[in-house]
Amino acid sequence: MDHNSFINSLTFKNVNESDIERAFQLEIEGFPPEEALTIERYRYIQSVAPTLFKGAYFSDSSSTSFSKLILIGTIMSTLADAPKITKESMFSHNPFGKIVFIHTVCVDKHYRGRGIALCMLKEYIKTLKNESQNKDVNGKYERVALICHEHLIPLYQKAGFTLMGESEIIWGNEKWFDLVLEL
Repeated sequence: MDHNSFINSLTFKNVNESDIERAFQLEIEGFPPEEALTIERYRYIQSVAPTLFKGAYFSDSSSTSFSKLILIGTIMSTLADAPKITKESMFSHNPFGKIVFIHTVCVDKHYRGRGIALCMLKEYIKTLKNESQNKDVNGKYERVALICHEHLIPLYQKAGFTLMGESEIIWGNEKWFDLVLEL
């Protein structure tokens, strides 16, 4: 299957409770232990912000006569009112917040390098914009914020994020950088 066909074959939808274990597996494959979130954190976010926890699913019909959707990528977020990510906002969810904080973007190690992360980000942003325009006059969300390591900055810039500088967040052993996208 060529690249465009593969990307076009992906299904993007909310990650449900039955996919939490698989989503967490992607997290521990993608992050060093000192940076990975816990399974409890995954369950918490899925329960309080289910519409902000999206997955990329690939349809695998190789082993049976019917197609099975396999979770190969996730984006998980919560809401806050702070203009940028703080240590406190990383561990809370304000259902009335207008700032979407992306906690994690993960892609299965067997599918990396195929543009899935960028595709997921663009689809996620499009969904957030649509939800904002359809909710009320003031919009539901104002901005998307995240922190990332330096080598990932170009990925997020391709998705439309602006680099704000080095983050005050200390999490793990590497430097983090603040990025935002105005909706």
